[in-house]
Amino acid sequence: MAAVQTYRVQSGDTVTEIAQRNGVSAEALMRANGMDVSRADGRMGSSPRDPDRLRVDQQLVIPVATPGLERSHRVVAGETLAGIADRWDVSLPQLLAANPQFDAGKLGAGRGAGAGRDPDRLAIGDLIHLPGAHPGAPTQPPAAAAPTATATAAQAGGTLDLRRFTDPALGSNAAAAIVIGHAEGTRRPDGGFTAAYGGHTDPGNAAHNRGSFSYQHAANSPADADRRQLQTLQGQLPAYEAAARRAGLDPSNARLASAYLDLYNQSPTASQRFLNQLGTLRGQPITAATLTNLRVNSFVDAATGERFRLSNGNLAGGGFATIARNQLGRAPTEAEVQAVIRADQQRRTNAVETALDRQGLLTQAPAAVQAAQPAPAAGVPRHLAIARGELGTNEVRGGRDNARVVEYHQTTSLRARDDETAWCSSFVNWSMEQAGIRGTDSAAARSWLNWGNAVPMNSANVRPGDVIVFPRGNNPAQGHVAIVSEVLANGTVRVVGGNQGVRGENYDGVTYSDRRLSDAIGVRRAP
Repeated sequence: MAAVQTYRVQSGDTVTEIAQRNGVSAEALMRANGMDVSRADGRMGSSPRDPDRLRVDQQLVIPVATPGLERSHRVVAGETLAGIADRWDVSLPQLLAANPQFDAGKLGAGRGAGAGRDPDRLAIGDLIHLPGAHPGAPTQPPAAAAPTATATAAQAGGTLDLRRFTDPALGSNAAAAIVIGHAEGTRRPDGGFTAAYGGHTDPGNAAHNRGSFSYQHAANSPADADRRQLQTLQGQLPAYEAAARRAGLDPSNARLASAYLDLYNQSPTASQRFLNQLGTLRGQPITAATLTNLRVNSFVDAATGERFRLSNGNLAGGGFATIARNQLGRAPTEAEVQAVIRADQQRRTNAVETALDRQGLLTQAPAAVQAAQPAPAAGVPRHLAIARGELGTNEVRGGRDNARVVEYHQTTSLRARDDETAWCSSFVNWSMEQAGIRGTDSAAARSWLNWGNAVPMNSANVRPGDVIVFPRGNNPAQGHVAIVSEVLANGTVRVVGGNQGVRGENYDGVTYSDRRLSDAIGVRRAP
C-alpha cells in the first residue's frame, strides 16, 4: 500500500465524479479535504468549504478506500442507490431491503401509490444503511470484529486442487479470480463482475488497476491481467506448500490456501510473514477467526504488539495509517491504526469466505474443477454489469462537461470532448471495451446494426446483455443504442443506456428505460 494519493482538479470536475473515478465515496472525499458535507446540494455557495465550489488546479487528497468499513452513508448530490450498492458490493434488491424507507416497486417506474419513497429520487442527506449493518452500529469498527455467520459455518472446510484453482488457462473463470476478486471488490461471489473489473484507479498509488486482482502492470485487457496474475500466484505455490507441510498443515485446505493467496495479492511482503508464522496454527482448526488473526499478525508482531519494521525503516501497513488518519481527521494512535488493520483483514477474510462458500469450495473435496467453470448462462454478462455500474452518470448543466461522458467518447473514432454530443453509442462501446469485448468504435448508434450476431426480436430470444437499436425520428442515419438489462412481460425490455432522459430533469444520463421490442430496428449479440 502506498502513500496518500492526490488529484488536481480539471475543468468540469465535480466531487462526485472524482470520487467515482477513484473508487471512494463522495462523503469520504469531502471529509478528507475539509469540505462541509451538509453543503453538497449541487449549488455553488459562498463558503470556501462548499464541495460544489471546486477550483481548476485545486489539489485534493484522495483517501484510501477500504470497502466494508462503511456502515451507513449520507447521500450527496449526484448519487444513486445503484451506485451506492455497487460501491458496497451488494445487489440493489439487498440495499433496498436494508432501507425500508424506499418502495422497491417504484424502482425504474413512474410515481405511483405506495408506502415507501421512490428509490430513484434520493434526497441529499438521506441516510442509507449497509445490508447487515445495524442502523445504530458505529462507523468505526471495533478492534476485534466477530466472524460472520458464514465464517463459522464449516469448521472442516474443503480442499482444493491448487493448480486448477489458479489455472491461468481459465483466466477470469478460475476460482481464484472469483474468490480473491470478491475481496478486491471486482467480482461477486457467484462469479459475476462489478464495474471495477474493467478498470479503475487505485486509491492508494494512482495506478490503473484492471481485472479481478486489481492488476497494475502491463496487460492488454482485464482478462489478460487475470491470466498474468494467476501465473504469478501459481509461482508462489511451491513455497506455500512447503511452509504448510513444515507446519503440519494441509496445503490444499481451501481456507488456508485462499487466505495466503489473497494476502499475497494484497501485500507480498506480509504474505511472507504469514508463511513464517504458519506453525502457530498447528493443532488449531483452520477457521476464518484463526486466519484473520494470522493475517493481522503478518502486519503486527504478536510478540511486541507493534507493527513490523520494514527494511527501509518504515512500519508495515503504512497505508492503513493513512486510512485511519482520513477517518479520524487527525494523527491516529498506534492502537487506532491496528484497529483499521484488523477491520480490513476481517473484511477480506469474510469476503473470501463468502465466495468460497458460494462456489461450493467449503463442502466438496476437491471442488476446484467445478468452481472454475464459466458462470452459467443465467449470470450477468460482464459488459452489462459494467454498464449498470455507471447508472447515475449524468450530463453537467451549463458550460461544463462531465469528464466521465468525455471518457466514453474517447473509445470511439469521433473522440468528442463534451457531453452534449450524442453519446449513447460511446457509452455502449466503452462498456464493451471495459469488459474486453471489441465494439464498433463508432459514435453512430446504427453502427451496432452490423455488429456481432443478429437476434430475433422477440421475448423468447432476446436476453440480458444483448445490444438493442431503436430509431430516432424519421432520419435513417439516426438512432439510439442501449444494452438489454431485463426482458419484461408484454413484449417489453428494460434497457440500460447513456444519453437517456433523467426523470424530472432537463439533462440526460445513464439510466434505465422500458421500451417495446416492436419499436426496435435491431438486436445484436456479442460474437
